[in-house]
Amino acid sequence: MVTVRRIRRLLKTWGRANFVDYPWRTEPNLWLGLATEVLLQRTRATQVVPAFEILRDRFPAPGAVADAPFTAIQDLFTPLGLRWRARYFHDMGRHLDALGVIPANEAALLAVPAVGPYAAAAFRSLHLRRRAVIVDANIVRWLGRVFGFTTDGETRRKPWLIALADRLTPSIGVREYNYALLDLTMTVCGARPRCADCPLSGAGCAHARGVASGSVDHPVLVARRAR
Repeated sequence: MVTVRRIRRLLKTWGRANFVDYPWRTEPNLWLGLATEVLLQRTRATQVVPAFEILRDRFPAPGAVADAPFTAIQDLFTPLGLRWRARYFHDMGRHLDALGVIPANEAALLAVPAVGPYAAAAFRSLHLRRRAVIVDANIVRWLGRVFGFTTDGETRRKPWLIALADRLTPSIGVREYNYALLDLTMTVCGARPRCADCPLSGAGCAHARGVASGSVDHPVLVARRAR
């Protein structure tokens, strides 16, 4: 049976054995941590690795971004296919340079240009080790598979979905849990899930049960969750 406690335990155990050691995950510079989480929004982590190296070498502080020509910021985003984000990133550097500190408060983070709910939650949990709930497209898809409900582009904004993700997120060991969740949904439970490699395949995952029975359709009364 799938339970909150069991999901947490299985994810953390899997995460310790399968941790992906990207360079920003051990970077103590909080500016680089926040900036990288902005780069990672809707972008594959493998694509961000070279951008992170440029960021660390050329823009190690918000002031370096604030003082840089706008074309230099565009050069950072162009290989990611996100050239349009360069303006927001430039504004982010100026904002934080004027502020003089990388904020830890959620509201203050969300006031920073280019920082949305995902980047703020990722930064707080992964770099500040504070409890924050991460919800991205991969995690929404994973939740739908585990609990057996269909998802679409708007599911991530539903209060009941956010409440479900919140219930699963622990207060202790949140960094470990969130990294495991990000890695699992990026590698094993991706667009083409590898159920045989998933720690939840034998723990009550609805999708895994469907694969085993020959039918992956496990409708759940979503309205019941929404109450």
